[in-house]
Amino acid sequence: MKPERGPVTIAVTGPLASGKSTFVEMLGDFGAETVSADEIVHQLLAEDEETVESVVQRFGEAVRSEGGGIDRKALGGEVFGDPEALQDLEEILHPRVCEEVDRRAAASDADLFAAEIPLLFEGEDADKYDMTVTVTAPKERRWVWVEERGMGEEQLQAIEDRQLSGEEKARRADVVVENDGDLDNMREQARALVDRVLDERDPSGEKGAEEEA
Repeated sequence: MKPERGPVTIAVTGPLASGKSTFVEMLGDFGAETVSADEIVHQLLAEDEETVESVVQRFGEAVRSEGGGIDRKALGGEVFGDPEALQDLEEILHPRVCEEVDRRAAASDADLFAAEIPLLFEGEDADKYDMTVTVTAPKERRWVWVEERGMGEEQLQAIEDRQLSGEEKARRADVVVENDGDLDNMREQARALVDRVLDERDPSGEKGAEEEA
């Protein structure tokens, strides 16, 4: 961990519907500045002209929304079930997402900066972070959550096929968070992680004393 200037940076990943977004939100509840790769993707597809034009150039005018951004439903119909198309989309979005995450981390004045990065270990960005976290959940529970989102089996499988397994993500991470569906338990894991990071950042305990004053 880097104790000098700038926040301690944490990247949170995990398989689809494992609860990584929830865990990042919990880190935010305990004082971390947070960012979601999915949030940035939404912003890019809605507002960033360069991104929109790159996507339209690859997938056609049919994916452009009436508002001038990208119709995410139409785009999903183009890429799900088509590994080559999905890879092309990721190649358009991933560099832009990483650039924006880096920008926000560099501008942050928080002690802890946490980013949700679904494809963290599939890319080459894991080493940029001080700590990596994988959130895991039983597959049967993840499938229930996916169905609740209205996602079909074909879409789920297409996404799973493009990612490392949950077991491999866990093996590569510095910290593994187990999500058994108990949010209180997950919150305690988030609190413990924040406490650990801040203690290692300021082992003198002075920061904690200032916060309690």
